[in-house]
Amino acid sequence: MKPEILPETVQAIIAQAGGLGLHGAFTYIGAQTFSYRCAERVGEYRSSRPSRLVSEAGQAFVEYEVGLQCRVNGKRGRRWTLIIAYEPDDTYTVWLVEGHRGRQAGSMVLACDRDVYCDTLKGVIEAVYERAIREHNGGFIPLS
Repeated sequence: MKPEILPETVQAIIAQAGGLGLHGAFTYIGAQTFSYRCAERVGEYRSSRPSRLVSEAGQAFVEYEVGLQCRVNGKRGRRWTLIIAYEPDDTYTVWLVEGHRGRQAGSMVLACDRDVYCDTLKGVIEAVYERAIREHNGGFIPLS
């Protein structure tokens, strides 16, 4: 992923998370397969409504308008996804969700921190991940 071709809002999220290098939160959590949502490429662009967990036709997902998501190292056989949603009030919500067959809204959210300010985003991402590893994976981070 080349940050310089991304929308400015998404570039800001990456920078506030410590960047994509060795000292950034994304390296720490083993992030891969990035995708983003942002309607405008130039300037700051915020969501019109807060992110939320929804369930439609038996499938649960996090609904957000502006943000970044990536796969992270998690429990073997499960798909852990980190979502950083940029909220209308100029804060972030950090979601860590698990996707698997039959995922239900009540069980898919491994961690969620709301009202995260830009200067604490990196630390919150790392703390959310550490908490989920402790609670849902016996404290062990899988290497593959």
